[in-house]
Amino acid sequence: MTSITGREVANRLLLLTVSTVFALGCAEAIFRWHTERTFAARLPPWSENLMVVRGPQVFAFRPHAAGQFPGNADQSRLFPYRINAHGLRDRDRPAKKPGSTRVLVIGDSYTWGYAVAEEEAFPQVAERLLRDRGHGEIEVINGGVPDYNSRQERQLLEQLLPIYQPDAVFLAYVVNDAEPPTAMPVPPEEAYRHSRSWFLTEAADHLNRRVFRRRLLPTTKVNVASSYLEGFETESVKWKDSREAIRQMRDLSGAAGASFRVMMMPDFTQEFDDRYAFRAIHDAVTTWGGELNIPTDDLLDHFRGEDHQQLWVPWDGHPNAEAHRRIAEFLVTRILEQFGG
Repeated sequence: MTSITGREVANRLLLLTVSTVFALGCAEAIFRWHTERTFAARLPPWSENLMVVRGPQVFAFRPHAAGQFPGNADQSRLFPYRINAHGLRDRDRPAKKPGSTRVLVIGDSYTWGYAVAEEEAFPQVAERLLRDRGHGEIEVINGGVPDYNSRQERQLLEQLLPIYQPDAVFLAYVVNDAEPPTAMPVPPEEAYRHSRSWFLTEAADHLNRRVFRRRLLPTTKVNVASSYLEGFETESVKWKDSREAIRQMRDLSGAAGASFRVMMMPDFTQEFDDRYAFRAIHDAVTTWGGELNIPTDDLLDHFRGEDHQQLWVPWDGHPNAEAHRRIAEFLVTRILEQFGG
């Protein structure tokens, strides 16, 4: 019987290694090609008022778009919206006047005013309250976009700062702001942004979801979680990305000469008492504020003990006009502390 020499063993191992690397390389190339090819084919049919933006922003409203959105719980209930020249649910504004003060509110559907009229959204209400109280020189701009997360909000803020030249920026943080967007397909370079190999990451993610039914294999693919709390688990990349985006928003605002503050919004589908499920997210964001030297207000404390069912849209789940008015009152207090004279 012929024995195998050490050189032959080494050659076989080398051949196996080269073959494996080549096969994985081919699988990676094919998977990336297929993923890119099918990305555009998955756009939803109602996306005619949205533009695909490659990279972290994912999508934006088309300038001067108008339409109707359905409620989340009852999609037969529709509400209208219109968009300005810069993709915001806000009036078109002239160049900033000397002596005026501008406050830009960045956020998601809570800020945008999902399921309420444009004039009922809390940035618009805050501007109206300020005008009624003799502070017509202070403008409040609605920079919210439904379904945006922290990374998208950071991208939008960078675009809006030179356009509106705000003196203050408020970020309205919501408990799902670490999650990927769901309104439009996420570009693959964003979904696999923490992965060296898209193919191996997808394989691990598929096995976890379909075979093991739990997170057994490590994977860094950014998926929509079954619970927002998953994004704040210690090993999750989601909360780390969200925190970093907030840090960058602070720095972008500071470089533009604007102050930066965070308002942590409660989930209005939850009871505002000890049964509230997302207290850990509020605590995390408040902790970030201390670590990053960012003033942070937790509005859960502002609403604690109240009947949440009196403050939400029952056919949707978002805050109703009364909740927006209450948030606007809080925002006005913070604005006047800084600019009231």
